[in-house]
Amino acid sequence: MALTDLNAPDLNSSGPAFDPTTFRDNGAVPYAALDRLPALHGEARGNMQLSQFLACSPLACLALMLAGAATLICAGGGGLKADFAWALLVLIGIVAMTRNYIRGFARSLRRVPLQEAASDLRVLLLYTGAAWGAGAFLVMPGLPVPALAFAFAAGPGLACALVLPDEIGVIAFVGPAAMATATAAMLGDWPFDIWVAGTILAAGAAIACLSMLQCAMRARRHLLPSLH
Repeated sequence: MALTDLNAPDLNSSGPAFDPTTFRDNGAVPYAALDRLPALHGEARGNMQLSQFLACSPLACLALMLAGAATLICAGGGGLKADFAWALLVLIGIVAMTRNYIRGFARSLRRVPLQEAASDLRVLLLYTGAAWGAGAFLVMPGLPVPALAFAFAAGPGLACALVLPDEIGVIAFVGPAAMATATAAMLGDWPFDIWVAGTILAAGAAIACLSMLQCAMRARRHLLPSLH
């Protein structure tokens, strides 16, 4: 006679063959850990974006040095002392950003946390933008042509927007640089002063929007693989 397991489930029963609550109650499946996966993925994505932001800061420093040299060659209307003072102000910001990159990204031991290093870089960009805008009072000639004033205000900001994958950092630089240059245009009676100031402010807003759009597109590209 065949042996029969009296405890075997009835295969013809209409009830569910698998009850997930049994595993949840017994702790066999780590649902708590699975629930944390989206948060962990978002944290990893944020850390990657901060790492890219810090990694691109040397390129921004190089772009600012080239733009500063071009400004001193093409403008340089404030005299030797004014040119030296402005170059020193901008160079302080560049050196500080380079040090922040080495301290928070390039150094393998005793690195600064990414959040702290990224916050410091944004503050340094704010200072450097203000220092750059001071050049509108220090190195620009008395009556600069509108094209020179526009290139001085918008050129470095556009370079930062194309290089830095962080809209907050870009806005921190572009804001004071554009505001200072527009103010210098109004106070210094530059040719077409109102139009130049308005164009510079509009260009600053457009650069900020461009940076936000690029950051949104990067975030979307990083998010799509996780959805598949």
